[in-house]
Amino acid sequence: MSISKYVTIIFLSTFTIVLASANFISKSLLCSTSDFSVKGGFYFEGSNKLIRYNVLWDNNSKKEFVSVSRHCYLEIDNEIAVSMKSPENGCGSYSSFIDMNTLTYSIPTEQSVLTAKCSYFKGDIFEKIKSSINRTYN
Repeated sequence: MSISKYVTIIFLSTFTIVLASANFISKSLLCSTSDFSVKGGFYFEGSNKLIRYNVLWDNNSKKEFVSVSRHCYLEIDNEIAVSMKSPENGCGSYSSFIDMNTLTYSIPTEQSVLTAKCSYFKGDIFEKIKSSINRTYN
């Protein structure tokens, strides 16, 4: 990502200006990785708010579970920037991104960039994700 995109994200988050696209409102994205056919997803509930679903592992129960969290989002060029915090907690910085052309979700880390391929999903995304994880691992 170019420096200008980072500057734009910082500027917009600092002054809480929202540039969200109506193209995603009320739509869902279901995401997968090479290791997981369903890893999580997103539901765009408003012009700048989304719900992120993430399949995580509970080592004590040896089961997967769905983490549900609310976040802010901004549309910048051909990317959607997803905030670290909820709208109720001031959004925070924008640390992960969805490429609007490929629907690839990216989380930059110090070591690498984690990615998931997403696609549009019609229906109850939370139920779809929950139904994909009813497995126990030893």
